[in-house]
Parts: sequence; C-alpha cells; structure tokens
Amino acid sequence: MTEWSAKKSVPPATDIEIRGKRIPRVIVQILQNRGYDTPQKIEEFFAPSLDTLYDPFLMRSMDKAVERIIQAIRNKEHVLIHGDYDTDGITGVALLMRHLEKLGTHVEYYIPQRLVEGYGLSMAGIQHALQQKCSLIVTVDCGITAVDEIAYANNHSVDVVVCDHHKPKESLPLASALIDPKLPGDAYPFKELAGVGVAFKVLQALYNNLKLPKEELYIDLDLVALGSVVDVVPLIDENRTLVKYGINKIVKSQKDGFRALLEETGLKRGLTAYHLGFIIGPRINACGRLRDAREALELFLTDDKAHAAKLARNLSQDNTKRQEVEDAIYNEARRLIEQAGRESDRVVLVGKEGWHEGVIGIVASRISEDYYRPAILFALKKDIAKGSARSIKDFDITEALHPCAHLLLKYGGHSQAAGIEMKRENVSELRTCINKYAEQFDVKVYKKRSYYDLKLDLDEITDEVVYFLKFFEPTGTANPQPVFYGENFEVVGVPRVIADKHLKFALRNKGKALSAIAYEQAEDILNIEVGKTRIDCLYSVAEDSFLGKKKVVLKVKEMRKSNIDK
Repeated sequence: MTEWSAKKSVPPATDIEIRGKRIPRVIVQILQNRGYDTPQKIEEFFAPSLDTLYDPFLMRSMDKAVERIIQAIRNKEHVLIHGDYDTDGITGVALLMRHLEKLGTHVEYYIPQRLVEGYGLSMAGIQHALQQKCSLIVTVDCGITAVDEIAYANNHSVDVVVCDHHKPKESLPLASALIDPKLPGDAYPFKELAGVGVAFKVLQALYNNLKLPKEELYIDLDLVALGSVVDVVPLIDENRTLVKYGINKIVKSQKDGFRALLEETGLKRGLTAYHLGFIIGPRINACGRLRDAREALELFLTDDKAHAAKLARNLSQDNTKRQEVEDAIYNEARRLIEQAGRESDRVVLVGKEGWHEGVIGIVASRISEDYYRPAILFALKKDIAKGSARSIKDFDITEALHPCAHLLLKYGGHSQAAGIEMKRENVSELRTCINKYAEQFDVKVYKKRSYYDLKLDLDEITDEVVYFLKFFEPTGTANPQPVFYGENFEVVGVPRVIADKHLKFALRNKGKALSAIAYEQAEDILNIEVGKTRIDCLYSVAEDSFLGKKKVVLKVKEMRKSNIDK
C-alpha cells in the first residue's frame, strides 16, 4: 500500500495582505511549506516578472559565445544549428534559427536521427556543416560531452559553441565557448534550465550586446515554454517565469505551427503546463521517436498555414502509432518481468528483440511507476543492446551506472533518466552489477509514497482559496499542483462510472458537500455503500464550468476506507 506523507511543514500560517489583497491562510501555508516564507517571496511567486531574469553573462564563457556569434553575423558566415531530436532540442533549434536569420545570418540546421545516430553532436552533423561550408556550429541541448566530435570539427576549421544543460563529464570539449549552467564553478544562480532555456539565455546576451529590444526576443517565449515543460525541468525560479509568460504567448501565438497544434488538439482555452506536457509534447516527440524530427521542427518554422495544418495532422498520426507500439512493448515487458519473477528486483531490467528503441524510454517510465523501481529496457539487436533507463525519487540512475561502466560501450543522462549502449552478451551481467549497487540503499527508497501539502476540510475550501489555487500554474516538477489530505469524508449521492474507468460521486465533510471524480478508479464503486462508507483521500481542487456556471470539483487521486469511527 502506498504511504501518504505530508510535505515539509512549518509553523501554522495566518492570512496575509499583499498589495491590498488578502491571501487566505491555506494558500500561505502551502507556500511557506514550499519555502516561500516571506511576503516578498509570495508576491514574486504570484507575480513573476521578466525583469527579474538573471544576467546571462553570469554564465561561464557567455562573453566568448556572444563574441563568436556576432563575428559570424558580421562576416556573413554560414552557421549550423545542431540540436537534439526531442521537444527541448527542436524548440531550441527553432528559437536560434528564427533569431539568427532575423539578424541576417545564413543558417542551416541538423538534427540526428535517433535510430541511426543516437543522441548528441554527431560526426554526420559535422560532415553536414562541412558540406554546407559552415564555419560555426552552435549546439542546442547537446555537446557538453562531445570531446572527440568537437576535436574533429576544430581540425577541420569549424568552431563550435556549445549550449547544453546536461551534466558534463570530467573531460570537457575544447569548444570556442561552453555554455552550460552545470559546469563546475559556473556562477549562474539557477542550474535547472532546459536546453531551450540555455539557448534563450544566449540570445538574451546577444540582444543585450547588440542593444536590440528584448520584446523582440520575448515573442518566442512560446518555444521556451513548450521545450521546458516537455523536458520536465523544475518549474521554479527562472523556469517558472519563462514558462508562465510563454504559455500566454502560445495562446496568442502568431506562429502558424502553434495555431495548427491548438486547432488539431482542440486546446483553445485554459491552456496549462499539463496540456503542453501530455497533449502537445508527445506529438512533437513522436516523429523523432519513430522516424526523424524534421517535420516537428518545420512546424515551428513554416509561414504556410495549410502546410502547418498538414504537419500537425502528421504529428498526431505519429503519436497514435507511437501509442500503439508503446502499449505492445509495455504488455510484453510486464509479461517477461513477471514470468521471470523479476518484479521484486531493486532495479528491473528487461529486453527483447524487435522492441522499438525510440519508444522503450516511455515504457521504462511506466514500468518504473508500476513496480516503483528503477527500470531499464533494452532493444536487443544481433550483437548490441540499446537501452533506456528511468528512475525513482532518491535513486540516481546515472550514478548507479558508474560502477558498471566496464560493461557499457557508452551511457549518459541525469538522475532520473539515462541512455545506454552495450554488447548484448553483457546484459545479464549488468543486471547483477546494478542490483548489487542498489542493495546499499535502505528498503524505504523502494517504497512508494504519495505526498500532500496539508490536511484540509471541505469547509475550508472558500471562493478565495479556489481563486488563489489557480495562480500556482504553471505546475509541474518541483511546483506540483497542491494536493490535500481529506480525513473521514462521507460518500454521498449515488456513485457512477463514467467513460468506463472513472468514478464520479460526492463527498461531505463538516457540513459541506462537493462533487468529486476519481480518475482510473472505477473498480472502487464495488467498495462503496452510500451513506455508510467514509474515506480518507488525497485530492486536488479544480473549478469546472458548465453552461456558464462554475462549480468546484474535487479530483481524488487516491482513496481508502477510513479507520476513524463515525
């Protein structure tokens, strides 16, 4: 059974007033528990400003990067933007291309094919730069570990400016400039930018040096928001500011690509980070997973409305196919794990011939969630195994691979995800090695916990509380939607199943009743006796509109029968 735990709790809060507006105690308590412990911090949370963005020149080598790019602009050099095939890389490439072209630069792009070249700055990309007579390569979302590739570019008189956000290794490439807030000793105060966020900071520095109006750069915050959310970076600090303003730009975007995406997905109002991460983002990622990512990039560069609509439809079709492939691999993986009795391994590892290597990362996430274990899935070929790893809180999967490095041909990633390539014959030994490493951690690491912000009775859900809860958007990693613990709530009304899998009912507590919906929990209807059953639950608060009327709805994430006597 999943354990429920309150997040960090500070002494009880009281209402406060900011700019003549009363902030309810419930809201103040959530924010104080999350570290926003002064009126100034709370005000900045509710009203982030682009004027507070950090100075991009605090990043190591930013002056060198800007100097080299300005040289390329003034000398009319051909520049290659080399990105990655995921949404972060695609939006970063689109961002740099749009602005360097606007400044009169001849710009090419290169995005490697996942299934042929894999991740990162590739030799094929450098060859493309040479063929197009490019004298400068600017990377986006890759390059910080490309020691050999950048040495090759240097030997062929091609300079490289690296814009990346991944952890560097011990050896750094000899590039013209390395822009990465995670570099040792880098003075930049916020380390968690996405790749597109780092590209934005380069442009911010460039605009500063050229004394160009920053509003021209802010037009493209829609790209920054999409790439940042889909890359699952923490939505705090600078990321939250960029994403908050960027989402507003998407709704009003003049880009035919964004307009086509909103039309294709039916997302015309109330756009949130959730919609970017779970509806739009998967469509952008899908073509890169199944074939190549060029159509996704083209969507953000085209000025042809009809072509944008066609591309958006193609991406939706790719996403449907991706879902089908993903479900088939997921079902096979579950069967193989349980047939072998591996579900209790501390690190679950499974592989099979024929699995699509562009999709196994998503399946690894689902397997990790199911068993609450780090999971590694391999697409097995004749001699090679290509894998994707996903992890759980408090288990750094990339660190876990270090002791097993002698078994791997290459690997890299961050605490929660990694990519692996190795000889197929070593897969079984990797399972032994990484599980031995995992034994050092307390068993509690592998116990799933669900966290809530605070205990909340229904009579405390006032209009003011509902109003201020909306201002937590954009929500996501490190800034989740507030979740509350409800104790001894009475089930009232007649529960019913909707859409075959969701449970709709009502809950009453302290004399107040509210509608509720429990997604993917339809089977719980068998455990409910109306008027008798009382539950404890974890829930969030939403406001639904129907026929012009707004109604508060509880979205129940987890529930269990209460042990408290009536």
